[in-house]
Amino acid sequence: MKKEYIIPIFIPHGGCKRQCVFCNEYAATGLKEFPERHKLEEEYNKYKQYFPEKNNIYIAFYGSTFTALKEKEMKYYLDWADEKIKKNEIKGIRFSTSPEEINYEKIKILNDYKISVIEIGVQSFFDDVLKHSNRSHNVKDIFNAIDILDKNNYSYGLHLMTGLPKSTFEKEIKSAEILSKTNAKFARIHPTVVLKGSILEEYEKNNKYNPESLEEAIKKTSKMTIKIEKENIKVIRLGLCLYGKEINNVYSGPYHKSFGDLVRTNINRYILTYLKDDLKIPKSMKSQFIGFKKRNKDLINENIFYDGICIKYKNKSISLADIYKIIDKKIED
Repeated sequence: MKKEYIIPIFIPHGGCKRQCVFCNEYAATGLKEFPERHKLEEEYNKYKQYFPEKNNIYIAFYGSTFTALKEKEMKYYLDWADEKIKKNEIKGIRFSTSPEEINYEKIKILNDYKISVIEIGVQSFFDDVLKHSNRSHNVKDIFNAIDILDKNNYSYGLHLMTGLPKSTFEKEIKSAEILSKTNAKFARIHPTVVLKGSILEEYEKNNKYNPESLEEAIKKTSKMTIKIEKENIKVIRLGLCLYGKEINNVYSGPYHKSFGDLVRTNINRYILTYLKDDLKIPKSMKSQFIGFKKRNKDLINENIFYDGICIKYKNKSISLADIYKIIDKKIED
């Protein structure tokens, strides 16, 4: 698959009806106002100059409930991005939004633009978790949004979280299983990190919330990723993405700048633990299996690596999705 280059444009809390307990986009992005036209151009040019290729670029509107913006505001951003498409500078537009803000009225507006992907902040498939997280949608809204996007042939990705109020390991695994049965193009998973200025910070200070540990988050997210990727839905992001000084806005919780690497290392540890006697791994993947800071070195036998290009299980080529299906059953057993 050809690499996609994303230019993120953050619209902090734009369109949001309420503040979710875990959210503080000002802390997460460092922005305190909507970007004006000249700022849009600055961000666009800043990111574009770093891309080694200029022919697979997408503009993404993040940090907001994009389709809940006033129609005039939403079209303002869409029209700006659409100008880049018409000049053949970018391939398409993507944005994040909340499930209840996907309806046929919004689809009618979006149909006038080249929308490549819509990212939906699901977070959980359990109503009690959504309610106590102060989300503005319920589970019915999620399935309604998915149905509308499927019927209108829109590509979409779904976001899940771990460690939310009233959530449990079982609910998070079940949410991953439900997601895996959708037509989502991809998924994102990140643990609940307590940001300064968020409602959760107050909850924690008043002993109303305890964040999960880093190890708990890694274990949960590893198993969720296996559930999703065994159905050929790629998890494209693991962990909260923070840049530079934004990291200083973390109050508590399982934040790690290499969270994704830690999760992938743990998944490969499962593979090595359960399958290594029947496994052959290409030498090109050796570093992946040794893992973050060589965490899996104790399980590595050099004889497991060979000069081929694909993983083999019992002397037959096998996809990662099929490996995950085997691992999933063994972990459950």
